[in-house]
Amino acid sequence: MQKEATRPVTLQQIALQAGVSVSTVSRALARHPAISEETRELVLKLAKESNYDIKRRQGADQAQITVVMAVPAISTQMAEPFQLRLLGGIGSAMRERHFDFSISHRVPRSAESLAELMAAHPSGGFIFLGQSQYHDALNKFSRQGRAIAVWGAQLEDQAYCSVGTDNVFGGQRATNHLLRLGRRRIAFLGACDVVEIEQRLAGYKAALSNHGVELDTSLIQHSKLVYDSGFEAVNDLIDRGVKFDGIVSASDMLAIGAMRALSTHGMKVPEDVSVVGYDDIDVASFSSPALTTIRQDVLKAGHLLVTKVMRQISGHNSPSERLQTELIVRGSCGG
Repeated sequence: MQKEATRPVTLQQIALQAGVSVSTVSRALARHPAISEETRELVLKLAKESNYDIKRRQGADQAQITVVMAVPAISTQMAEPFQLRLLGGIGSAMRERHFDFSISHRVPRSAESLAELMAAHPSGGFIFLGQSQYHDALNKFSRQGRAIAVWGAQLEDQAYCSVGTDNVFGGQRATNHLLRLGRRRIAFLGACDVVEIEQRLAGYKAALSNHGVELDTSLIQHSKLVYDSGFEAVNDLIDRGVKFDGIVSASDMLAIGAMRALSTHGMKVPEDVSVVGYDDIDVASFSSPALTTIRQDVLKAGHLLVTKVMRQISGHNSPSERLQTELIVRGSCGG
């Protein structure tokens, strides 16, 4: 019978055995001059006895990080503007550390292809932009000791580290803003089989419920998070005769496409329809009118993703973290 994979020994376990701090163990393995020879020898002895991967720790400063674009369901391109900004944040954090990173051209389509990707990079760490359908597989690899950080949602029974925002609250915040402006027929654009977007949709529904507005499913448009899909979603609403006076969009590009469609039908933003996007990509402030949106701090997110995956490479734990969102009010809402 094949033995079950055991989780590698951590710095915390060695520190407990040695009666010293985790930072002392880390410095001892890295041969830091501030650590006494006696302590260093004790730590090395315990590490060898427990089969701790000493080379992994000593090579942590040369860590190779692979970024995987794990969101094939929401885009026809390799990366959309928000993802490119997030890659910029990751690149900035790596540059500050004087290291390079690579972007995988392979997009896993299943747990099996994800396993093949992980096997092709036996050392170093992974940053996934979206967990999509890989949640169970990511849990498995994390429990095996692989260094993984995910830009994405916080899910139940999650073993891997994720960095992201509170998508439910973000969707609720966007919808609340339109409701405060007196809008009651609010469409939601972007519902799709991606957990972050489903959470934003849940926030939209919660806001309507809290304001006593009955949910009308004809106002929910399933679409990808790109410009063309926003244009098509609004055309579909109008062609079906669905009345609406507000739009909550799951991405800025989707919202900008929606505003273009409204213009072609002679509808004015924000006089006839108020629009809120999500992400606050650079082009959002230059659209006409400028787009009200939910801002996510991608620069901070990129730095956190790098920090957390490198801590794991060094043998430390990295808890998941949620960042705050911010409502940025511009001309597309008129208030």
